[in-house]
Order: sequence, then C-alpha cells, then structure tokens
Amino acid sequence: MTGNAKVAIVTGGGQGLGQGIAIALSKAGYRVAVLGRTLSKLEATASLCEGECLPVVCDLIVPDSVRGAFAKVAEAFGQLDVLVNNAASYAAFPFDEAQDSQIVDVVNQSLIAPMFCTREAIGQMKKAGGGDIVNISTQSVLTPQPLMIVYGAAKGGLETLARGLRNEYRGQNIRVLNVQIGVVTNTALDVPDEESARRYGEALANAGMEKTFVFPGSKPADIAASIVHAVTAPRDTIIEEIVLRGF
Repeated sequence: MTGNAKVAIVTGGGQGLGQGIAIALSKAGYRVAVLGRTLSKLEATASLCEGECLPVVCDLIVPDSVRGAFAKVAEAFGQLDVLVNNAASYAAFPFDEAQDSQIVDVVNQSLIAPMFCTREAIGQMKKAGGGDIVNISTQSVLTPQPLMIVYGAAKGGLETLARGLRNEYRGQNIRVLNVQIGVVTNTALDVPDEESARRYGEALANAGMEKTFVFPGSKPADIAASIVHAVTAPRDTIIEEIVLRGF
C-alpha cells in the first residue's frame, strides 16, 4: 500500500455494516480509518482489513471528539477522500411513551453526528480538491415504521442535508451520496426485551406493514460493494441516490 492511496473514514466501523464497508474499501485500495466508541471492536475491524486501517475512538455526538478524530486521521494519512456516515441509533419505542433521552439520542446519533463529521470532512476535502460523502439512509424515510418514527425523521433530515450540500458545494468536486437500505442481515432491532419486540411486530401488522421490510435483507458486503462502485466512479459521474432492497 503506498502513501498516495486514497483515504476513507467510516463511522460505526466496529461492527455490522460499518465493518463490511471498511473491509470493502480496504480491498479497493483505500487506507481506512474506523471511528466508534469501543476500541476492541475497531481493532477487530482493522485486523480484517487488507491494507492500513486506523482505529480511532470517538464519541460522534461530541464536537471536540469529532474534531480530534479527524485531526488524528489527517496526521496519520495526510488527506481525506471519502467519508461514510454509517453510525446511527436504531432504537424502537412508542412515540407517546418516549423518554426525553431516547428522542435526543436517536436524533443525535442519526443526524447530528453525521453533521459534525460532514463539517470536518468538507473542510479537508476542499483543501484536497474534492471528495465523496456517503450517507447511510433507510427506506423508513419513504415508509416510516411505527415505533421508529424518530429514526425515520432523523434519516429524512440526513437526506435533506445531502441535497443541500450538493447545492452549497456545487462545482467544488464534492459528491454526496445517499444509500437507502432496508433490512440488513445479521442486525437486530434495538429493543430492550422480547415484549418490546412483540409490540414492534404488532405495530407493523396494525399498520399493514408486516411485509414492507423484507427479510433476510441485504448483506453488508453487497451494500458495501455498491458504495465502492459509487466512490470509485469517474469524477464526472454523479451518483446521488442508491436504493437497495434485500430479497
């Protein structure tokens, strides 16, 4: 791996889809930094990557922590070409029973954190002459699920952010991609107990949506392959939206 290889940051890179994206980017020749709160998980991802992979502990909802993490990546790799905003909160709860902390956490993790990361990324990308920002979104933007409407609303805000960024930075070689996914294999709904999971299933059925979210869903490697395709496309090719459904 040469020092001139492109650099990607993946948030929530310690497990699941984030891990799959980090591995795929490393196979495509990128130097990768994975950001998250648990060092052992980030190190596990790094051990699976083919090239350089830098684990960086970061609390994505704390601005100074984000600034420090991006500075560490810049010091290690000297540039930034791709940011993948993958980390999010998938908590499910009845809206009228929601605790203040639940609402704030979902919005912080799924919308505010990507804003903090994107702000840092754009500053580095402008200096480098361009780059790619990839937002992992959800089909819940189009078909909001009961018990997950805060999550869907936050991701809807993330998609709006992407459209605004395209307008604000038009002509500066910064591409912004939304990847809208449904169910991801081997991921679990964030509910505290079996009773909550049962209530979620009943709420889907009551809304006539029990067949909307197809299982077993998309494999992380397949989603990651689509992202690699988009960020490695010629710079005059603008891919703004990818919609993936697992069958």
